Amino acid sequence: MLAIPQIIKSEVRKMYILSDGIPCFAPRTAEEIAEDKYESVIDNIDFYTWLAYGELSFKVKTDSIYSRINAVLHQQMELNQDAVILDLGCGVGRTLYELSETFPNAQFIGVDYSLNMLRRAKQILLENNELQIDLSSSGLPPFKLIGKQLANVHLMQADACALPFKSNSMDVLINTFLIDRVKDLRLALEQMIYCLKPGGFFLLTSPLNFQTTENWKYGQPIILMQLLKELGIEHTSFEDNITHTEVLDSRGNQKIWNTLMVWGRKK
Repeated sequence: MLAIPQIIKSEVRKMYILSDGIPCFAPRTAEEIAEDKYESVIDNIDFYTWLAYGELSFKVKTDSIYSRINAVLHQQMELNQDAVILDLGCGVGRTLYELSETFPNAQFIGVDYSLNMLRRAKQILLENNELQIDLSSSGLPPFKLIGKQLANVHLMQADACALPFKSNSMDVLINTFLIDRVKDLRLALEQMIYCLKPGGFFLLTSPLNFQTTENWKYGQPIILMQLLKELGIEHTSFEDNITHTEVLDSRGNQKIWNTLMVWGRKK
C-alpha cells in the first residue's frame, strides 16, 4: 500500500512497483544496477552505513552535517502536527534518524534513487533491528546499530529529476549531498521547488563537488544562490564554512568535506 497517497500525482499513483515493501517510481534496468556500485556491491552499503552512523556507535567526535541540519530546522521551523518533510537523496536514512526525534509529530518522506540504500534505511528506521555489520576490510571493529520503528517515516525510490509528488505538497524539503550527483541540476531543483508549498522551507547541503561536467557552472555558492532565487526560493541564508568529517578506519584517517548549506523559503 502506498503511504500518504494524497501527496502523489494522480497520473503516477498506480505506476509504481513494490520491492521489499518500498514503492519504486523509477525502477532500474539490470544493466543500470550492474553499473551502480551502491546497487551491485553490498559492502559499499555497509561502509556507507558506517560513514553515516559510525559517530553514534563509537562516539566518534566528528564535524557532522546532520546535527547542523537539525539545529537550523529547529531554529527556523514551527511545524504543524501534520507537516510533511521530504528528505531527497536520503541514502541510508541518517538525516531522518536525527530529525524524527526533533519533530516526532511530522510525517517524513525519504526518497533515494538507490534501492539498496533504501533497504538499509528501512532496516534502520522501520524494522527495529539490531544490525551487526562486519567492517574488518576497512580495519574497523564490528559495527552494531540499534534501529528504530518509526510509524511516521515513509520510504520511496524515485529519480530527483522526475519526482512523483504533487505541486505544493511538502512543508519542508531537505537534500543532503545530492545536487553534485544529479545529471541535470536545474531540472532537479525545479522538481524540488515544484512540490514545496508556498512559504515552505528549503534546505540544501553540498560540497559542490559535481560529478557531471555541465553542473560545474554552479560551483560557486553565489551562482547557486542566484539560480535558487530565479526558481522561486527567497529570503535565503547560507554558510560556506561548514566541514563534514567522515572517519575512514580505526586509525582515525578522515575525509573532510568543505560543505555549503543554503536555506530559504518558497515564494
